[in-house]
Amino acid sequence: MKGVKRIDLGRDVPEQVADWLTDAAFTLAAMPANGCWPGGMRSYWPDIVADRDDLDWPMESDIRPPTPTSDEVSRMDLALSWVPMLTDRGQKAVVNMRLIVHPISGQHRWTWRKIGGKLGINHETAKDWHAEACAAVGKKISRSEFFSRHIRHFEHM
Repeated sequence: MKGVKRIDLGRDVPEQVADWLTDAAFTLAAMPANGCWPGGMRSYWPDIVADRDDLDWPMESDIRPPTPTSDEVSRMDLALSWVPMLTDRGQKAVVNMRLIVHPISGQHRWTWRKIGGKLGINHETAKDWHAEACAAVGKKISRSEFFSRHIRHFEHM
């Protein structure tokens, strides 16, 4: 399929996993937050009050990024399905924190230093844990029992 981004199992898979997780973060941030209810449904919950740290994010404008394409959403769904594969809680926490991106500025909510501070580790260790998580996912999705031809985002062997 033309234009479909694929995981190429012949190249550096952990690097591709990291790229896909970054893309998933940006796609997730660009998803529309309104219109999520079925027709005629209402929520009587009050609006969510932003966390004080969230208010510190710079906002260049009120212009939101374009709504993601169906292919981008499919890739995001696939990449987000990899996170539960992680068995190391520290790695999973780092990956989840890096998935939060400001929809307008495109900045990560959790910088490496903030992640390190939150988890009580050095920021370089946080980067290493993220790389190790990508390697662990890459190892799992490269296995023949995981590979499936029905997932169009994998290069056919």
